[in-house]
Amino acid sequence: MKASALIGRDLVHATDAAISGRVTDLLFDLSLQEVVFFLVEITAEAGTASLLFSPVVMELDDGVIKTNAHPDDIAHRVNAAVHRTSVAIDPTDLPSTLIGPFGNTISPSLIAALFNARTAEERPKPPGDSDGVWFTLLKGHAVRAHVGDVGHLADIHLDDHLTATQNVEIATAEGAATRVAPSNIHAKRSADDTLVLTISQDQAGA
Repeated sequence: MKASALIGRDLVHATDAAISGRVTDLLFDLSLQEVVFFLVEITAEAGTASLLFSPVVMELDDGVIKTNAHPDDIAHRVNAAVHRTSVAIDPTDLPSTLIGPFGNTISPSLIAALFNARTAEERPKPPGDSDGVWFTLLKGHAVRAHVGDVGHLADIHLDDHLTATQNVEIATAEGAATRVAPSNIHAKRSADDTLVLTISQDQAGA
């Protein structure tokens, strides 16, 4: 299964028909060998929210993506996310500055703008020390070798369990496509947090 074929695909719950969703992204580890999380826009009773799902609770069943994550856990996470992002404040309704109790100047409108930025819709942060890269950022990204760019990352092919990378598809500037093992693609972030993809020298000349 191609990673690109999973993006935008509907998700259903294995036992609770009231829970539905849509896959919006996949988070790969920096080795590109494993799927760390699925990012799914979930709709439940409390509303709609983007949640992270471990691939171990996901399966592809006759072309349909299903999750067996506990319904109560999903409902709790959606409820928490909805309440966290539904308290937007219009900064124009607040004064630009106020004099605080100790003579200090504060800006309620600026505070509100920062609060709105914090609660705006965004990808949830992976728990713990998970360090990875989103597929939507990988797709189309330049792949470099010692001689320069050799093409761009076109897709990632996953195993039947949707957890491990079988191979990485590289499209060359000439329009050709080749597949390489993920161990031959090296992903890292530069000092300014720019993503850099390089390919092993022997693969670049293949």
